[in-house]
Amino acid sequence: MAQTSLNGFIDALSRAGSLEAIHGVCADFCHFSESEHFIYGARIPTSLTQPSFIYVSGYPEKWRERYLERNYLCIDPVVAHCTRSSLPINWSQVAPLEKKDKQARMFMDEARDHGLRSGISFPVHTACGESAMFSLGSSDDHKKAGPRIEAMSPNALLFTAHLHEAVRRLFSQVDHLPISQISLTEREKQCLLWAAEGKTTWETARILKISERTVIFHVQNAAEKLNVVNRQQAIARAISTGLIAPQLN
Repeated sequence: MAQTSLNGFIDALSRAGSLEAIHGVCADFCHFSESEHFIYGARIPTSLTQPSFIYVSGYPEKWRERYLERNYLCIDPVVAHCTRSSLPINWSQVAPLEKKDKQARMFMDEARDHGLRSGISFPVHTACGESAMFSLGSSDDHKKAGPRIEAMSPNALLFTAHLHEAVRRLFSQVDHLPISQISLTEREKQCLLWAAEGKTTWETARILKISERTVIFHVQNAAEKLNVVNRQQAIARAISTGLIAPQLN
């Protein structure tokens, strides 16, 4: 793939103003990569128990319907890999797992029956706690598709990063991702961090050398910004979205 072509796809993503436009760019990139199918999926941690999911699908419709109907997200070995790793996974790497795991073997066999015999998936993980994945699939077997998969992987990896940013930008504009617009003050973060450590309001006040009333004020302000109603929810939302994180010093 020529670098100028990759730049063209990146530029198109930066200008995309709708999910339909993003779908079109993905479809063009899929065709240019000599693949037949694609899918992008993202998990946005708007809640620890009820996160938001976004999909841009170019997969066979019957397979998508069956995937959702059977809740295959819970047993998909490629998704499992991308959830815990930042490295791309060639679907041929799942073969050893298929020999040991009956569910994984059943899942991959069924995917192959629906025209997804080979492919590669690229994970995305952000500081805001988001996780996403972009996959390219083919009806060709690994032996035939392998060389072109390896050849286009570096550019597809870069495309994936720009794709995720395009989706984030789009949904932020329509207020589907309000967390991306939230900014906590340093004192609000400090109060939530110590609360996350199990410190009481009195203990946090002593540590930060401020009054208990001031601690309560900052925690309440943070809760309002995060659109939650109590300290526990504020801690959970702030951690899940990356607004507070373990300190490095």
